Amino acid sequence: MVISPSPGMAEILRQLQVKSQIKVIPNGVDMQRFRELTPLVRADFGFSEKDILLIYTGRLAPEKNLEFLLQAFNGVAQAVDNVRLLLLGDGPIREKLTQQAAESKATERIHFVGMIAYEKMPAYLAMCDAFVTASVTEVHPLSVIEAMGAGLPILGIHSPGVSDSVEDGISGFLSDKDLPSFTAKMTRLCLDETLRKSMSTAAREASRLY
Repeated sequence: MVISPSPGMAEILRQLQVKSQIKVIPNGVDMQRFRELTPLVRADFGFSEKDILLIYTGRLAPEKNLEFLLQAFNGVAQAVDNVRLLLLGDGPIREKLTQQAAESKATERIHFVGMIAYEKMPAYLAMCDAFVTASVTEVHPLSVIEAMGAGLPILGIHSPGVSDSVEDGISGFLSDKDLPSFTAKMTRLCLDETLRKSMSTAAREASRLY
């Protein structure tokens, strides 16, 4: 038997001609810390209650498609005055991403937080309004599931792992790997507060599967 953590990965294994029985058993996440938490105080970071905070957590690495994410955010920032992007984590392309952000029109609204202690991450998530990722290389995206546990709607790209975790239009948005499409869905997520609230409830409920 071969164990796969997600249906999407199981399908890839079949495409690779794996003939053995494949059983899908998702990796679990300790959700208690993401449900019973106190958000960080926005004012401590210079943010207001009216700001729309988007967050990404994970490695700053080429396979995470973060240059694409910054391009999309730059487009959204031209239409939404009070949106900000927080990137938690570090990695080999941080300097490259920092340079890209510095050259964009949204430079003052992109915040590289860096590495933080894992136990502090739930409070960062709870402070924000939505989780965004452009990665298409996930097998079973724990960062996405943790964000859902904290009640954040998700914006991602149709791909194994992410598509297995997020229901498009219900617990978040899934886009094609197309910059205009991804940017449009990010913009809608920012502008529609009622939709964000309904997606927040659905995301938290969906996270119980894990």
